[in-house]
Amino acid sequence: MKRKFLTVFIAMLLPIMAYALSTKELAVSINLAGKQRMLSQKMTKEAFLVKAGIDKAENLKKLQKSRDLFHKTLNGLMKGDSDLKLKACKDSKVQKQLKIVKKLWKNFDINVQKVLNGKASKDTYEQLQLRNLALLKEMNSAVSMYVGQSKEGASKRAQAINLSGKERMLTQKMAKDLLLISQNFNIEKNSKDLKKTWQLFEKILVGLQKGDKSLNLEGTKLPKIKKQLKVGEKLWREIKPTFQKSIKDKKLLNHTISKLDTLLIEMNRAVKLFEKSVKREKQALKLSSLVGQFMQKKSVQNHIINLSGKQRMLTQKMTKLSLLISLNINKVENKKRLTKAYKLYEKTLKGFLDGDTSLGLPATKNRDIAAFIQKLQKEWSPFLTNVQTIVKSDKRDSKALGYLIKNNEKLLKMSDQLVQSFKKAQTKQTFMEKSRANIVDVAGRQRMLTQKMAKEKLLVLAKVSADQNRKKLQKTISLFDSSLKGLMHGNKALMIIKPSNKKMAKQLQVVKALWRDLKPLYEKKKLKEKELAKIIDENPILLAQMHKAVLLSVDVADY
Repeated sequence: MKRKFLTVFIAMLLPIMAYALSTKELAVSINLAGKQRMLSQKMTKEAFLVKAGIDKAENLKKLQKSRDLFHKTLNGLMKGDSDLKLKACKDSKVQKQLKIVKKLWKNFDINVQKVLNGKASKDTYEQLQLRNLALLKEMNSAVSMYVGQSKEGASKRAQAINLSGKERMLTQKMAKDLLLISQNFNIEKNSKDLKKTWQLFEKILVGLQKGDKSLNLEGTKLPKIKKQLKVGEKLWREIKPTFQKSIKDKKLLNHTISKLDTLLIEMNRAVKLFEKSVKREKQALKLSSLVGQFMQKKSVQNHIINLSGKQRMLTQKMTKLSLLISLNINKVENKKRLTKAYKLYEKTLKGFLDGDTSLGLPATKNRDIAAFIQKLQKEWSPFLTNVQTIVKSDKRDSKALGYLIKNNEKLLKMSDQLVQSFKKAQTKQTFMEKSRANIVDVAGRQRMLTQKMAKEKLLVLAKVSADQNRKKLQKTISLFDSSLKGLMHGNKALMIIKPSNKKMAKQLQVVKALWRDLKPLYEKKKLKEKELAKIIDENPILLAQMHKAVLLSVDVADY
């Protein structure tokens, strides 16, 4: 009964891996999804211009164009569109939100079509006035979800695209509010809305240029974007004073709306520049990669220790994933993760022997190490076969799982022996070189221990050799704890020095904070549902943060 509960509970909590868009694809999606917000307001504005008899034929053409673009873009966001260079985001939450937008759009479009067909009534315009903000709100939620898809390093870039895109929408929202007030639609409400809209426009415009913490904007440093935002700022100064006067003066109203349309064009140019700045970001990443390669040439040994240490972690990760699959926990996604893990182990193992440029690995010239790798490959071969059996099987394969549970620590031990062999192969080393190699080794071992803990905790909770695995878990916890202290404060016995590098020290503090919360839960015999959920949620985070520490231990020039 307990195992059944565990299976169901963990299955509910394990995250679903999304099919992520690339940085460039995401930038396009944020831009065009943001443009939809603007179109919701532009269509409403154009419909009310038609109602007011202002350039009726021209505004009908514009309304048709806006309507068709909104419809095409919405379908593109949901399914992809090569013309728009849109790739569909497979994230279930994003798709669900886009379906909400589509439902609102269907009702909104009915009234737009009535205006286009010359069949609009008073109720038609009432409906457009009532529904446009709901469409805007839900489309804005979708944009926020796209921004949320961005990786940590690109999140502020994504936010800049989002908010510069929002400025386009605000130009049309201001124009729409002016028209609604001039035509006596909810004057008090729309007057308040107009004030909030222009205040937000100003706040974002300043934030894009100088930064704004409340908006998560850092301020652009790119000259072209700065120049374009100045163009928008100058135009805005001309428009703002005309608001109150234009409501009662039809000629001035038309002039103000025309100026807002010009402002829309200028802000759209800014959005495109922000979108293109992603290419600059890619160039920076390439430069960072070149720097990384240079660092690896100077410290090939530490890079090899890192990758061989990662193999230790993969032995435990594969076993943990196989256990989850056999417990029928998130089978589809965990099979994908397991496939990725065993392919990486296989690729890296071959890379040590034959070399692999994609991994930055030279072929080993040490005969003893080459002989040991061949021995390790023989142990790996049946392990791989049983892992692949679990991936391919639709049903639980107890025999394959049993083999992995029985043999994973033997493979772990041999993988660790390889790490030590690489370390010992470097005979002429200074104290600092030896210390750095030990730091990379121990920090890399911590990654493995995060996965070993998760595996052992699951085995204990599932009552698989519970007493034996409980003892192992206690040892794993103790080793992780003592090693973390050594990495943070130094350990003479292990020749580990205390880090003086601020980035490294800060990263270890992040790991410590996570570990402080998780450790009591691993030690606790009986867990509440919330406590089990916390382990499941935060164990991968602990692994990721420990991995960052390992990479820093390899790359930082001054430890």
